[in-house]
Amino acid sequence: MLKKLIDTNILIDRLQNPEQHRDIFMSEGVVYLSAVVFMELLAGAHTKQAGKAVYDLYNHFRRLDRLVIPSAVDYERAGDILARLQTAKGYTIKKSASITNDCLIAATARSIGATLYSQNRKDFEAIRELMDFRVVFP
Repeated sequence: MLKKLIDTNILIDRLQNPEQHRDIFMSEGVVYLSAVVFMELLAGAHTKQAGKAVYDLYNHFRRLDRLVIPSAVDYERAGDILARLQTAKGYTIKKSASITNDCLIAATARSIGATLYSQNRKDFEAIRELMDFRVVFP
């Protein structure tokens, strides 16, 4: 069974326009929500309406038992990748929390055997050079 983990940028597009990225959600496979993506969505929900939409999405995935919560191994893997990105690629985690989240999202995708769908090609390609996981850039 194909598992799909959806990154924040694609979910934001989809929440703003339900027709956008329709092929990802309507094609073969099962869609999962990362708890890290939920956190990012909630952090960006600056209105009551936006907050409700994020919680509706979260509750939907929780009811379906498709909420992916990082394990200790995922945090360990993400920490290792963060250290290596700083050394090999010049990333600075003090300036960008998003790369930390991206490493954790990639580690959780790998741990459940999911393909990650994201528009963040630059960071996820850098992560993929250091850790094997599947990612698609629609």
